[in-house]
Amino acid sequence: MRKAAKAKSNAMELQFSRTKEAIELEVTKAYMQLQLAYKAVEVLEKAQETALANKKIADKNFELGYLQKSDVLSVEVYVTEVQNQLLTAKSNVQNASDYLQFLMGENSNTTFKPSEELSANLDLNIYNNEISTARADIEAMENSADAYKNMHQASKMSYLPRLNAFGSYELYDDKAFTGNANGYIVGAQLSWNLFDGFKRIGKTQKTKADFEKAQLNLEQYKNQSQLQFNQAKRQLKDAENTLNLTKLAVEQSKEALRIRNNRFKQGLEKSSDLLISETQYLQKQLTYLQTVFNYNYTKKTVEFLTK
Repeated sequence: MRKAAKAKSNAMELQFSRTKEAIELEVTKAYMQLQLAYKAVEVLEKAQETALANKKIADKNFELGYLQKSDVLSVEVYVTEVQNQLLTAKSNVQNASDYLQFLMGENSNTTFKPSEELSANLDLNIYNNEISTARADIEAMENSADAYKNMHQASKMSYLPRLNAFGSYELYDDKAFTGNANGYIVGAQLSWNLFDGFKRIGKTQKTKADFEKAQLNLEQYKNQSQLQFNQAKRQLKDAENTLNLTKLAVEQSKEALRIRNNRFKQGLEKSSDLLISETQYLQKQLTYLQTVFNYNYTKKTVEFLTK
């Protein structure tokens, strides 16, 4: 019974340790979301500058008779859309900062700013990682199974006789603390209860069932953890591939925008085509930032599952 209590205590300590690691992962995710929010604001601010510059060109070309009023209005609509997205992105910064403060247990009006910008931290060696049975939550499940095992052993030992030893030492004298007379008693008591009926049998069967259930839960948890780890590694590989493709898409859309922008300044390109290129470039940049976040967080998840 003492062994069972000790195993249960160890299981609780290990589970507490794993909970701390899970909270650390959540804090890391919140920090990455703050990085993503700041980077999105940076991209949208540059997009706003470009949109306003093109609006000036559109206004000038309209005055010269090169553009129609509808073209100028389309440019103005795009500028408004970018400004709205920028306001939303700034709100996302505050939301991410507030959530990070909540996880840190702080309550202030301070807006956090990450010390590092969002960037892809590629690590090819992480694919060699394997799940470990020394992981705190798995060890906690093993200790819990050991606790039920010891409980079952204790239940089976209840069929054996119970031995209690006792002893006492006494002093006898007509004067206090002289110690001229003494005596002692030592004995042992053996007891065996044979008439518990099916109560003892039922208790033994219950502890056996609990032990077998704990073993099944342990094996299921290990298999589930391995499945989760395999999925995370595949997601990481997918995120890496998507990262490379979206980076290429950003470069291509940037070059397309540069060409159309130069032609638009010379009056050789329609404003609608320029707006399409600007929208595509902005979307590709934001998609790339989200992909970077997904890759970094998935990598942290794989590390968490192998920790």
